[in-house]
Amino acid sequence: MDEIKPADFTAPHVSPGELKRMLDAGEEVILVDTRNEYETRLGTFVGALDLKIPTFRDFPDAVAKLPDSLRSKKIVMYCTGGIRCEKASVVMLKDGFEDVMQLEGGILAYFEECGDSHWAGDCFVFDQRVALNHNLVETNYEVCFKCRQPLSMDEQQSENYQINQYCPYCKDNNPAKSTQSNL
Repeated sequence: MDEIKPADFTAPHVSPGELKRMLDAGEEVILVDTRNEYETRLGTFVGALDLKIPTFRDFPDAVAKLPDSLRSKKIVMYCTGGIRCEKASVVMLKDGFEDVMQLEGGILAYFEECGDSHWAGDCFVFDQRVALNHNLVETNYEVCFKCRQPLSMDEQQSENYQINQYCPYCKDNNPAKSTQSNL
C-alpha cells in the first residue's frame, strides 16, 4: 500500500506502563493483535481481538471486515516490537477508526516494563530463539524445518512430528507420506 507512509504520519504511541494502567483500571479499550496467526497461537493479551491473519499483508482486509461499532472505540494495537503497528495504525485510521494508538516498543517492551500482567502465553520472535516468556527468556518452542510453524513441546512429542520432515501443521501436505501410503 504505497499511500501508507509511517514516516509522514502514524497513530500516537501509548507506553507499556500507561496501557497496563488502563487495563488495571478496567478502561474500555479494544486491544488489536496485528501479528500473524501462528504468532498469536503462542500468546496474546487477555481479551485481545485476534484477526487470525495468515500474514501481515492480510491486515487491511481483516480491518475492513471489522464491525462499524468498533470505529469509535479506543483501540490499542500491538505487535512484537512495534514496527508493524506503525503501518497498521495508519491503515486503521484511513479506514475510519477514530481513536487508534499503538503500544510503544510492542510486546517485548511491555514484558520488560510490566511482566505478564494481562498477558497469557509466550511471544514469538523472528530469530533462533523462536519464543520468549514474559521475563524475556527463551522458551522451549522449536520451528518446523518444512513449514516454519512454531511447535510447543507437546507438538514436538506428537506422532505427527518428524524432525526435518513434517509437523502437525504440514504433515498432510508431506509428499513422502503420500508416496509411502500408496505403496
